[in-house]
This record gives sequence, C-alpha cells and structure tokens, in this order.
Amino acid sequence: MADLIILHGPPASGKLTTAKQISAITGASIFHNHLTLDVSKSLFAFGTDEFWQLTNEIRALCLEAHFKAGKSALIFTWCYEQPEDFWFLDKINQMAIKYSGRILPVFVECTTESLEERVSNADRKSLDKLCSVDVLQAQISTKNYAPIPYENCIKIDSTKISALVNATKIVDSFKL
Repeated sequence: MADLIILHGPPASGKLTTAKQISAITGASIFHNHLTLDVSKSLFAFGTDEFWQLTNEIRALCLEAHFKAGKSALIFTWCYEQPEDFWFLDKINQMAIKYSGRILPVFVECTTESLEERVSNADRKSLDKLCSVDVLQAQISTKNYAPIPYENCIKIDSTKISALVNATKIVDSFKL
C-alpha cells in the first residue's frame, strides 16, 4: 500500500523543511511541488491557464505512478487552497482508492510574522520560490490556505516547534 503524506499550508510555512525531516526518519521520497512549477514555467508564463493545466497534469501523472507502484511513502508539498483545489484533492483521493493507497494530510501552520521573516530566506531564493513579503501578504489576504477537510488531517505549528519534532509527531500519528 502506498502512502501519500500531503504537507500543505501557506508559502514559507516550513513544508519542505518538515518533509526533509520526515524523509530522514522514514526514508520516504519527497515530491516537492516546485518541481512541477519549474517544468511548466519553462513552457508557459506563470499563472496562465496553460501553465496551471500542465502543472496539474504533471502532478496527477506523478502521483498516480506513485500509487500504482504501491510501495512505500511519498511526501507531497502543496499550497492547498480551499475550495479552489478541492477538485484536484478529489482526483488524488480517487487514485488512492483505486490503488488501495492512503492520503495522510498534514496542515503546516505558522504565524504571519514568522512567514514574513522566512519568505526572504536564501534557500527560498535558490529554489525560485516566492520571496517577497508584499506578494506573500497579498496571497495570504486573498487565498484560503486551509486544512484539507479530511478526518485524518493533523495540524502542526512550525512557528516555534522544530521540523524534527513536527516530523516525529507526523511519523508517530500516522504510524509510518
């Protein structure tokens, strides 16, 4: 059975940092959402309909391959927005059902102040992530980065709790 750990939350909340700690503990692979953004940006302008269509097709193809393989765990980082992204979440869930996999959602919370401090970190710039406090504030005010509405969704707070402590909580909660 394949597990898909979905670490979701606003930009700069610590999803990739937490994913790396989970991977170190469990050996799970990481499917960082920016990999798909980078491919799509090479062909289309960021944010266009063509850009998002390709991005979602790539993500779906990769996630289905994971479930179809039926082994181990994969960590997927995502800035899930409710209700805009629910259709894609449903698509992922249908894949999990088809291949007897599990969706293990984790909402990564963080104070706005911490997000603003982190957003300009050098590691974010090297990965071509959002690095502007102004853009971050605009996104936070217009997008609903909410927990995935599944009963098994857990929340972690990355404001003052280390990625290692949060990763251990996730591993223990889902018995990975």
